[in-house]
Amino acid sequence: MAKGKKKAQASGLHHEADYVREPEPQPVRKTFRFLDLPSEIRLRVYHFVLFTPTRKSALQNKAGSVGSSAKKKKPVAPTSHRVALFLTSHRIHDEASHFFYSSQIFRLFPVQDFQRMPTVRAIPRRYRSSVSIIELILGNSWTAPPKSWTVNQGLGLHDMTYLHTLKIFVECDPSQPSFEGFRISKEYYTIFAGRLLKEILDRLPALVQVEFDGYPSVLKGGSLMSRLLQETRAAHKKVRWGPERGWYDGQEDDYIPYHDPADAASHAAVDALPPRSPDSVHNRLDTAIDTLANTLEAARLETLDSPEIAVQSM
Repeated sequence: MAKGKKKAQASGLHHEADYVREPEPQPVRKTFRFLDLPSEIRLRVYHFVLFTPTRKSALQNKAGSVGSSAKKKKPVAPTSHRVALFLTSHRIHDEASHFFYSSQIFRLFPVQDFQRMPTVRAIPRRYRSSVSIIELILGNSWTAPPKSWTVNQGLGLHDMTYLHTLKIFVECDPSQPSFEGFRISKEYYTIFAGRLLKEILDRLPALVQVEFDGYPSVLKGGSLMSRLLQETRAAHKKVRWGPERGWYDGQEDDYIPYHDPADAASHAAVDALPPRSPDSVHNRLDTAIDTLANTLEAARLETLDSPEIAVQSM
């Protein structure tokens, strides 16, 4: 009986196994045709991937404090996210890299504010054509500008065919009287900055406009700003004004000429002298000439009457 019961159980298990259903095959996931989306949507996706940090601390701009390149710097996503996007395909790499470099403001030369964004010289050549805005910060190292502040082929300005805006932020104007005694000369830094801007503009034929901004101590009608505006207009570029200083078109020059108190005192002393007529001046001159002639005649007679001279003549 026991053997028969075991056989019945075994046959029942075998019978149930015949009715076990095989797992249904999973549906094949179709690839999403991202490149078929409109360009506006693709750019929005690139923005989320490239400029969305994963940590709140990344939202705080802890480096850089001068100019638009520091104050308008966008927080970026982790390097792994950006690299993964660039390595997706050739087309996505070209679109995403162009969007990334055209959305940033790059400095021409470094300044001492610990900005992490690379300067123009450090940008690979293949990406220079995507740069749209660069910034020049003047006033830093006004006693001795660095030797690296030179415009040459290594700067790569000739490759920036997409560039349309040059921002210039002026930290200080060393030609102002407050720098007297510390500067090399009144116009030293003004001449340096003017020549530097001219060389930059000569290498940017596609440039459309130059935007000026600065700290409150910088005067629009000062020597430095006047030279920069002169070079910009000579290159036939549009002049725009930044938001921080508050300059605008049609604004009267805020330059107040400086007068040395010592010069003012000397001019006042001269003006206080009583006026003299031409006749009195001529009379005083004739009197002085007569006095000098009489003195010379007396000296000659004394020399002739001297005994020593008489002995020598004998």
